[in-house]
Amino acid sequence: MKIIFWNIRGIGNNDSRIAFRDMCHSNTPSLVFIVEPMVIYDSIPSWFWNNIRVTKYCLNKREPFIPNLWAVWGPEVDFTVIFVSSQCLVLEHVYKGTKTYIAGVYASTSYILRRQLWADLTMLHTTFVAPWIFVGDFNAVLRAHEKRGRRLPPSLSCNDFLSWSNANLLLHLNTNGVQYTWNNGRLDTDSVFLRLDRAICNEAWLDCWGGTSCTALLRTQSDHHPLLLHMDISVVRRAATFKNFKAWTAHDECRPLVLSSWQKPVVGSSMHKLQSKLLNVKNAFRIWNKSILFMGTILGRKSKKSEFYLWGQEYSLFSSSCSH
Repeated sequence: MKIIFWNIRGIGNNDSRIAFRDMCHSNTPSLVFIVEPMVIYDSIPSWFWNNIRVTKYCLNKREPFIPNLWAVWGPEVDFTVIFVSSQCLVLEHVYKGTKTYIAGVYASTSYILRRQLWADLTMLHTTFVAPWIFVGDFNAVLRAHEKRGRRLPPSLSCNDFLSWSNANLLLHLNTNGVQYTWNNGRLDTDSVFLRLDRAICNEAWLDCWGGTSCTALLRTQSDHHPLLLHMDISVVRRAATFKNFKAWTAHDECRPLVLSSWQKPVVGSSMHKLQSKLLNVKNAFRIWNKSILFMGTILGRKSKKSEFYLWGQEYSLFSSSCSH
């Protein structure tokens, strides 16, 4: 399965439509997210959608403004829309009997408004316990290494983005091809480059799809690189790199787990003992994270349904802006 995400910056002109059509013909995606089309969906002639085999669509809700996030797909793969907001669209896809979830994201440029997005995505991720992938323009970076320009990225924005990622134990996929996915088109000291567009998933997604890659396509007709996600079921997944999450240290069981793993008797040279003890701790954390901490966090959140209402809205499964 392939997914394309593109902040197209206007699909109403012929050049952008031709570039989009050629991209779809070359890569044959099952699902496409279009950001900033700058026109209403019905203004695009039906023959254009027929040419790229689009038969279904869903639009975000941002009254009184026109939708600026579209999801379009064809008859080959079934998707069910489960959530629509001003900043994201979430679709469900059943793969080999397993429900998987794909979120197309176009985050607000305001870090205050993005906090609603982080809350929405956290609620969905913990309610639907399954493989998840989030692809989009997050309008935020994790740290200064994801920006090139005179000024540092705002710390509040970075901290919010990082906190959401860590709280949900998410993995940021490498983007093949480019380091930065957007630039302002200016020269010398006025130039700014940012990694705004990316794909993020949980461990369950990588367990479900043997190989998932994210590649930046050639930038044309827009200041953003399109992203191509490719899920290759023929690839056997390699063991994931061990990653320490800051949230672990706040858990009551963290310190006893480290002590009990470290104190297991090991025979051999000093270096062998050190390596073995570190391996024991790492393996203990892997098991603990999946069987105790992760499920405990989910059950705890599910038991506090009233907390969801603190995030400011009631959630509906469908909107009037979806067509099947």
